[in-house]
Amino acid sequence: MIPNRLTVDQLDNYFQTATYVERYMPSPLNMKNRRTEMFSLIDRLYGIGKDKDSYKGEDKPRMKIRLNGEQLQVYEFCILLLVKASEKDRDIISLRNFPYKRSFRQLKHFFLPNSYEKVRQDYYNALYELLKLYHLKGRAYFLK
Repeated sequence: MIPNRLTVDQLDNYFQTATYVERYMPSPLNMKNRRTEMFSLIDRLYGIGKDKDSYKGEDKPRMKIRLNGEQLQVYEFCILLLVKASEKDRDIISLRNFPYKRSFRQLKHFFLPNSYEKVRQDYYNALYELLKLYHLKGRAYFLK
């Protein structure tokens, strides 16, 4: 659950979680207009054995479910926050976090005349501007 009051560090951690979630999200190209239902996926992969107390094909490796509901909620929240951000703030936040987390020294190459300390300061200012908007408008504004 996303709290009503956030700090800059919490929001930065949320963007780190969103980076992790995006890495394990299924590609839209692989879906081919199919719905994924967890129960049909489990049944197709494992199914119920003949004695109803075991899975069929016990020798198969266990399925790994990598993402939970809270991580998906944080991912959706971060994407909705980025939509409402200004273009300059959106650029620096998305370059830092997506498709993978970059350090400020790596990020400095995108903003070349600036030092990495200036880039870090701009990044945290962009997060602060998003937080001001979030606290001013409220959670319902972003989730509608």
